[in-house]
Amino acid sequence: MNPFDDKVFVIDKAPGPTSFDVVSDLRRASGLRRVGHAGTLDPLAEGVLLLCTGMATRAVEHLMNLEKTYDFEIRLGVETSTLDAEGHVIREAPVPAYRSVDVQEAAASFVGDYQLVPPPFSAVKRQGRRMYEIARAGEALPEVPPRTVRIYAFDVLAVQIPFVCCRVRCSRGTYVRSLARDLGERLGVPAHVTRLARTRVGSHARDDAFPSDRLARGDAEGLEGIDVADALAFLPAYVLNDRSRQALLNGSLPAATDAVRTNGTVESDAPVRLVDEEGRLIAVGKRRAEGAHNPSFLVDSFRLFIDARAQRPKPAGRQG
Repeated sequence: MNPFDDKVFVIDKAPGPTSFDVVSDLRRASGLRRVGHAGTLDPLAEGVLLLCTGMATRAVEHLMNLEKTYDFEIRLGVETSTLDAEGHVIREAPVPAYRSVDVQEAAASFVGDYQLVPPPFSAVKRQGRRMYEIARAGEALPEVPPRTVRIYAFDVLAVQIPFVCCRVRCSRGTYVRSLARDLGERLGVPAHVTRLARTRVGSHARDDAFPSDRLARGDAEGLEGIDVADALAFLPAYVLNDRSRQALLNGSLPAATDAVRTNGTVESDAPVRLVDEEGRLIAVGKRRAEGAHNPSFLVDSFRLFIDARAQRPKPAGRQG
């Protein structure tokens, strides 16, 4: 068995390569084809990139929902086409001598649920195409509706006009380039990101990550993955009895009476682990929103995280 299979890897992406470049590097270094990432980083950006292999690719959607922390530098007074240092300048304005407290007050006003408009160069799809494809083709950009994101904290670390260093802790779907643009607008000037690093995804910190430049050289010595069951341990769980475990492998929804106990708080319209009495992960299920969930079942749908065929007992051979 390939030791890299069915694992989650915490990689420290260097600035320059795309997220898909790093995926390709892990494929070559591990000899595996089934590799994916849980959340894109722009080529300019660096820091934590979670890669999943084999069965762990089924966990991508759940890992993408983890909160993230970014450290970044903003250049006030200049806006670029991409909202980062890779684009061309499209607007400039003089920058007042802002005090640190002025910038911090503006940043603090973003905390909470925030309506954020993705940048023109992004992977958001409009009219069946990625926004960056439309932008690079020089075509008129379609309007992109704002999305609701959550900003848990937005701190200003240093102010040396025209540069501002910040740290944000935020939900999935938060484009830091858009946040920099919007902070500039709050202050009354254009702005763009000059440096960006994702320092944490959930409990996974950059200090514990494996350098992507080593993967690019084909060097995977010391690269250790996290078992997918451990990587998803942040989700609440229903502990199933043995009978329900086997029924689940056969495709049957677990009944409400099948749960031996519950670990954590299960919320409506949210994922929940389905584990056996030994704590081993069997599947991840989901309950519908409040009022739509069938109370006869623990979940309304599920996805297996083990090979059901390998777990089912073999049929007895013919006698005589």
